[in-house]
Amino acid sequence: MDPSKIPALRRGIRRQYDSARHAHVLLGPERVIVLDDIAVEITNLLDGTRTLADISSTLAEKFAADIAQVQPDVTAFIEELIEKGLATA
Repeated sequence: MDPSKIPALRRGIRRQYDSARHAHVLLGPERVIVLDDIAVEITNLLDGTRTLADISSTLAEKFAADIAQVQPDVTAFIEELIEKGLATA
């Protein structure tokens, strides 16, 4: 995925805390995706204004990690969301 792409959650997809599961989830029509801590951090940044490069850079800085390690993981996660119809870019 091009680092200049601007990913966002699709219309109708929302993130919330599910008290029954004690976890953050993505909710869409007839589906629930449980998010781990890193997925929560990534989806927090999917606001439709930040590029993939911006998201990766923000996370690398927040976790004091090398951008070269962060960006492939962020890209893979966002691509998975796109494949599942939960996000756009």
